[in-house]
Amino acid sequence: MATRLDELRMVDPVLTTIAQGYSNASMVAEYLFPSVQVSKLKGKIPMFGKEAFVLRQTERAIRAASNRIPPSDLELVSFETHEEDIEIALDYLEEEESPDFYRLEQRIAKELMDILLLGKEKEAADLVQNPSNFEAGLKTVVEAGTAWDDYTLTDVDPILVIKEAMSSIRSRIAVYPNTMVIGDSTYQALMQHPKLLDRVKYAGVSKVTRQVLAEITEIPNIHVGMSVYSTDGSSFTDVWGDNVVLAYVDAKDRNSRSEFNPSYGYTFQREGKPEVDTYFENGGKIKVIRNTDNYCIKVTASDAAFLISNTNHL
Repeated sequence: MATRLDELRMVDPVLTTIAQGYSNASMVAEYLFPSVQVSKLKGKIPMFGKEAFVLRQTERAIRAASNRIPPSDLELVSFETHEEDIEIALDYLEEEESPDFYRLEQRIAKELMDILLLGKEKEAADLVQNPSNFEAGLKTVVEAGTAWDDYTLTDVDPILVIKEAMSSIRSRIAVYPNTMVIGDSTYQALMQHPKLLDRVKYAGVSKVTRQVLAEITEIPNIHVGMSVYSTDGSSFTDVWGDNVVLAYVDAKDRNSRSEFNPSYGYTFQREGKPEVDTYFENGGKIKVIRNTDNYCIKVTASDAAFLISNTNHL
């Protein structure tokens, strides 16, 4: 029969605060799917059409009629968040041997958060790196004859490919993308690409960086996906492959962000999550630290993103 300690579960406010404020610099999914808080597991959200991005005439002359426009055909789609959790158990003997058990608990909370963030990163990366999730005209596959990592192909210019992708997005939503996420292998190919080096050599720049790339493409927010994952604990695979994702994303800060702002997508985060709680087992000899997250990643404007895939072939 379970003891009272076995049944006791207590939310740890300190560890929860650490988990909610923690971020990992190698994770970039948040830049494509910024988080918004939701109070329920299920709900409906607007899907944004072209009219959401249209610049309207709003100036009114004296005594003139107001600038009336027809109401938008608002399409609502359902979302449902899902729970993810992970835990670590500590024996009371480990607590006694630890010079600072509270710091150990904080380290564990961050370790658990890294695991959950990696799962969230992989889920988002799989979604946006799958060409099947993009309509024709909003994706392109780089063939071997135009590979970005083959510098012998002197007529290949990756910037032109990126610019064409930007124009494709603008033709759909009337604005250029403001965000680009690049897989690390693609970024490494771009950093040494002769065409890009030619563009910057007269400016006294010796190498291509994210800042330089932002100036060349005029995309203000450029992020490199550097996270890796392993299924066996020994060999590692990039979460973000040799791909480029361009998107128009809600750039407002977290406090003024809303799912009613037009954006390629959002992460619908359950209020109060992630949350760290603790409970005891084996009559109190084992303390379990558990981190629970609850969210849903959703595309809300499919016309607002473009996928360039398979950039490298060497």
